[in-house]
Amino acid sequence: MTYEEAQKESLKVKWKASPCHQGEECWCRIIEPTEPILYDGDEEYYIVGSASIAKLEAEHLVDLHNKSL
Repeated sequence: MTYEEAQKESLKVKWKASPCHQGEECWCRIIEPTEPILYDGDEEYYIVGSASIAKLEAEHLVDLHNKSL
């Protein structure tokens, strides 16, 4: 699967907000598909990477996206 295909696929599946490598106490969250989407062989697709979005906003976006499916 290509990056562009992974990106399109991510819009069709549920998301989750996960803690970054610093753990639950960190201010940010990663937004990722609930089931990993791999592209270019073994690269995992993330909607929003770490240190890019605050916890509250990430959880809100995930909730809106999942309700829209």
